[in-house]
Amino acid sequence: MKKFFSILTTVILVLIGTYFLWSALGRTPTPPDVKLHLDSTYVLNSDSGKGNVIGINAYMVPDDYASKDHFLAKLDGYMGVGKQKNWFNPKTVVIFPEYIGAWLVVEGEKKSVYSKPTIDEALTGFVLSNFFSYIRSWFMSPDSAQDKVKHSVFATKGERMASIYTRVFGELAKKYGVTIIAGSTLLQDPEVKKNRIIPHNGSLENITAVFNPDGTMQPKLSRKAFPISDELPFIKKCPPSDLPVYDLPIGKTSVMICADSWYPESYQAVKQDGLKLIAVPSYTTTDKSMGTKWVGYSGFDEPADVDRNDIGKITLRDAWMKYTMPERIKSINAPYGMTVSLRGKLWNLGTDGELIVYDRGKVFSPAPMEGASMVCLWLQ
Repeated sequence: MKKFFSILTTVILVLIGTYFLWSALGRTPTPPDVKLHLDSTYVLNSDSGKGNVIGINAYMVPDDYASKDHFLAKLDGYMGVGKQKNWFNPKTVVIFPEYIGAWLVVEGEKKSVYSKPTIDEALTGFVLSNFFSYIRSWFMSPDSAQDKVKHSVFATKGERMASIYTRVFGELAKKYGVTIIAGSTLLQDPEVKKNRIIPHNGSLENITAVFNPDGTMQPKLSRKAFPISDELPFIKKCPPSDLPVYDLPIGKTSVMICADSWYPESYQAVKQDGLKLIAVPSYTTTDKSMGTKWVGYSGFDEPADVDRNDIGKITLRDAWMKYTMPERIKSINAPYGMTVSLRGKLWNLGTDGELIVYDRGKVFSPAPMEGASMVCLWLQ
């Protein structure tokens, strides 16, 4: 019997060792190959010395998340364009899109994860090569997480994601001497402490950090208050009343992550004298979705001012114009607003989305491009 258990133990140890060897193989990324896919740039108004807001509809692919260096090189490419165009000054605010930091979850993974045709296949590869840490995250998932698979995937890499997100955007803000509204990422119960984002065990939140021109962070995070139906099973909704207002070089600024810009409660929560800018980092999946019929609000009931006859009648693009920032911003008299959207080819998720600029009552929104785009709005 002792011999049997000795053999069994040896077999188990060999299998575990073989697994860890397999898991470690194929994780060395190739050098970054930066392709911006930049289709267009726009300039609104002229420099009056009051600062400017730059929106970057970045085009991302899975390989851009292979390492911290890959992520930094890609975003630095867009920042370099802004510098070449003389857009940067101490009063510049740069806005990146929603979810741009979420796909750091695949940083350092096996190369096969980046080349999978579908997100389900990529995440299956992720789980297999991070099996033990993934199982730990699974058992530690809060009861509120209905979709433990997605919750556990992001929880497994939370500390690493937070570190890279913080370092990259902090480095870019300091390098160019500008304020950066860093799109968003998904982290568990995060807080800013000693200029770092620290995730804790708990619910996933869709958060945005704001980085100062010296590379430090604003002490409060913007948290998504109205996750859409696809997010609610694994992302916590946060009270709209918690939305912060930041004192930035251009003036008071609030960040509403994507769907938050559809709800009057978000605007009332940040309404105050002197509010200058509403920034909306956004991400819309499915290619060419903006031209499809609008199916109504997702995850929460329509606000009372929504004309239900529009549902199934107007396009999603028309709904963005009628029920989000360019219309709702008027209720709080903020002079400027900007919505930027994530573009790219991220497995089979698809992307679409608007570049929307609100400039003292005027709305600028060019036809969506398949690639990246950038806009510089000079404040007057």
